[in-house]
Amino acid sequence: MYFWLNSRVFCITDLLPSTTAQSKVPKAVIYMKDLSVSFQPEKIGHAHGLQISYLKEERTRNLFVYHESGQVIVSWFNAIRATQLAYLQRKHPTVEDNELIPQISRCCLKEGYMEKTGPMDALELGAVFIGTENYGYSVTGRRRPGRWNWGIAMTTPGRQFIFMCEQEQDQREWLEALREVISRPMTLQDYANEANWRRRK
Repeated sequence: MYFWLNSRVFCITDLLPSTTAQSKVPKAVIYMKDLSVSFQPEKIGHAHGLQISYLKEERTRNLFVYHESGQVIVSWFNAIRATQLAYLQRKHPTVEDNELIPQISRCCLKEGYMEKTGPMDALELGAVFIGTENYGYSVTGRRRPGRWNWGIAMTTPGRQFIFMCEQEQDQREWLEALREVISRPMTLQDYANEANWRRRK
C-alpha cells in the first residue's frame, strides 16, 4: 500500500496501488482527530509492525502495516505524532504543549472479544463512550451461569451495558483497563467527543 501524510489538512491517505489506473484515487482518508498509532510487532508478526486505528462511520477500523526497514516505520510513527500535535496546536492555540502531548496516539489499553447482552439499540453504534466517575460512569464485575459467564456491568449517565467474557482472566483485565479510564480526568478532546456522541444519539 502507498500512504501519503498531509500536514496541511491533517490527514493520512491510503492510496490504491500505483500500478492501477486509479492510482491517485484515495482508498481511505484518515483525519488526525480520529487516528491512533502504535507499534504492534507481536500482533502483526513482524518486527517492524504498526497498527493505525481510526474512526469510520462511527466504528473503529484498523490498518496493520509493516516495512522491512525499522527506520521507515519509526519515521512514519514520529511523523504521524508530529502531525497530530500540529493539529491539536491549531485547534487549541491557547493550550500548552504539555497538556496536548498526552492526547496524541494513546496506546490501546485492552482489546478482545466480549459478548454484549441486554437491550439492543435499533441503530447500534458499536461503541460506548466512557467518561469519568465524577460524571456518573462506573464499572463492576458480575457472574452468571453459562459459557460466557464472567460479566462486566458498565453504567453510564444514559443506561447500563452488560458485557460477558469467556474467561475470568479476561474479565479481570477488562475491569482493570476500564477502571483506569474512568479514573482519569477528561481532556478537552474528551469533552468534545462526548458532546458529539450525544448529538449522534
